[in-house]
Amino acid sequence: MLYFCVRKMFKGACILMKKAIKRAMSLILCAALLISTAAIGASAEDVETDCEGNCGHSPVVILPGINHSPTYVYDENDNPVLDSDGNHIGGTLLMINLDGILSDCLAKVVVSLLATIVTQHSIGIYDVAYETACTAFSYQKVNDEGNHVENLKTQRFYSLEEMTEDDLEWAYRMIPMKPLVDEIGEDHVYFYTFNLVGDPMRSADELDAYIDLVRERTGHDKVTLLPVSLGGTILTSYLDAYGHDKVDAIVNAVACLNGTDIVADMLAREWNLKDEYFYHEYLANVLEANADSATLGYLINIVLHIIPSKGVDDLLSGAISGVLDTIMINCPQIWAMIPSYRYDALAERYLTEKPVLKAKTDRFQQARLNLEDNILAAVEDGVKVNFISGSNLNFSDGEYNFFGIVASDGKVNSDGIINLSSTTLGAKGAVPGETLPEGYKQFYTNPEYPDYSYISPDRTIDASTALLPDNTWIFLDQHHEVGNNDVVLNLAKAIILGEVTDVHDNPEVHPQFNYTCNTKYIRRWRIPDAKHVLETYDNLSAEDRAELEAAIADGEAVVNATIADAEKTQAAEERLNNILIKVGYMEPEEEPSAIDGILETVMEKISWGLVKLLGGGSLYDAIFHRNYRR
Repeated sequence: MLYFCVRKMFKGACILMKKAIKRAMSLILCAALLISTAAIGASAEDVETDCEGNCGHSPVVILPGINHSPTYVYDENDNPVLDSDGNHIGGTLLMINLDGILSDCLAKVVVSLLATIVTQHSIGIYDVAYETACTAFSYQKVNDEGNHVENLKTQRFYSLEEMTEDDLEWAYRMIPMKPLVDEIGEDHVYFYTFNLVGDPMRSADELDAYIDLVRERTGHDKVTLLPVSLGGTILTSYLDAYGHDKVDAIVNAVACLNGTDIVADMLAREWNLKDEYFYHEYLANVLEANADSATLGYLINIVLHIIPSKGVDDLLSGAISGVLDTIMINCPQIWAMIPSYRYDALAERYLTEKPVLKAKTDRFQQARLNLEDNILAAVEDGVKVNFISGSNLNFSDGEYNFFGIVASDGKVNSDGIINLSSTTLGAKGAVPGETLPEGYKQFYTNPEYPDYSYISPDRTIDASTALLPDNTWIFLDQHHEVGNNDVVLNLAKAIILGEVTDVHDNPEVHPQFNYTCNTKYIRRWRIPDAKHVLETYDNLSAEDRAELEAAIADGEAVVNATIADAEKTQAAEERLNNILIKVGYMEPEEEPSAIDGILETVMEKISWGLVKLLGGGSLYDAIFHRNYRR
């Protein structure tokens, strides 16, 4: 009976946590373009366009981020593989094998945990954690030669014009590009998808064929590439394998061009496991950000002190080993997310007995070492290259604060996910919370603009050390999710349309150093909601109608801005919320209950008290052993 009750609760919890797990892993894992020879979706038949290559705007090929490629599992006969609910197994990021966990692992987990708590010895914890992690990620397992084991197929898209209504709505959510599309047309924007587990150099082959198709369809000789986040690794591969002859411009948007220490730390198994952080702060912060429940985090902290420290260690080690062995160590695209300066040591650790895999990862490493020369050669031949980056955040900051557990947190200037030095190819940033040393001088001065300073107004960043200082745009305190900041999107649009060529072109409108704001809710929901009310509510008073129109104007002003202003953005959002609540379209947010607040405070104090008393030890250790602090 206990097992079936736990099974039911576990399944419900898994469904609720599945999104959080995917979100948590989204930037841990790197991706690759489609590795199999088959793809699902639109065919590659010729599509006629009105353009003959002389419209003035080269077609844009988006190399999207890690969560933007629907991929599905098929059997050996190419029939869809279904889960227990009859749904085709797949997703845009991770495919968690919940059925396998429930059928093969849950009972072992329950027994092992109970035995460990009762005996206060680690009873099989490592093995069940390892098996559960391997089962969870089994659909995307990669073998020792760097190939995915299952028959995975990624849905292939072509131009936005060819997408279904649902797919188009999804694409605009993933990468908000409607203003750009309004200028150049849906037939001139292509959305290239890729499999999460693959080889980036094979991806270069796929991309080259895709670009040829775009050129044939549009009549243009060249395309504009827009690598977003993970797409930077695909750009790196492509430029080294095929050069830049088919490329008109490149706009790198928070692109991963030289890895991230997050992935390197994971492979190196280097973590921030200090007692006060891991046993008190970490889970509370993560669950508050991802599940709106710091209380649950503190409760888990308390439960951890019932498990002996060896059991906690085995739980973490087993789960991490399972993830590494299943989809990380053998995936070439994972290795593409490791900074070049950390590659040799990790390759020596993991790849010496995997020659086929190592040949693949070595090839990408060489492409990455060649990247700066490849970009400079492209610029020399007239390719317009720009970089847009976020900065000044730790890995524990922002939307993905679960990455605070890696050892590099607090030591690297990043956008919360990718090092600043990677997205800018070389800009120097102080550790978040600090500034450049007193008396620091910029590395480079442009002779045409001798008085121009490449040091940010807050003296945290020197952009003069970047590969292309005059074409590097940095948003201070901006998280990796730049799609939440329309100012970033407006800059990318201006660069693609040629409205701004470099940081000296119009600095009052598009400054090299900008700021952060979150306009996502205004753009995606509040303005459309307010317009809907104006169009459909017949009983609005003149006062409410005027306020709606004014609130929409405020919202559109921040959405269309070129200078980020967090205070104006927040005020515009609140104004829209208030009028939508007044006219009855929205309900006001519920005030947190006093009981919830008291419960959180109590749990926090208990959690903190246990850490101060026990460190990483257990209550049993404290009662029966003198040296109980780990």
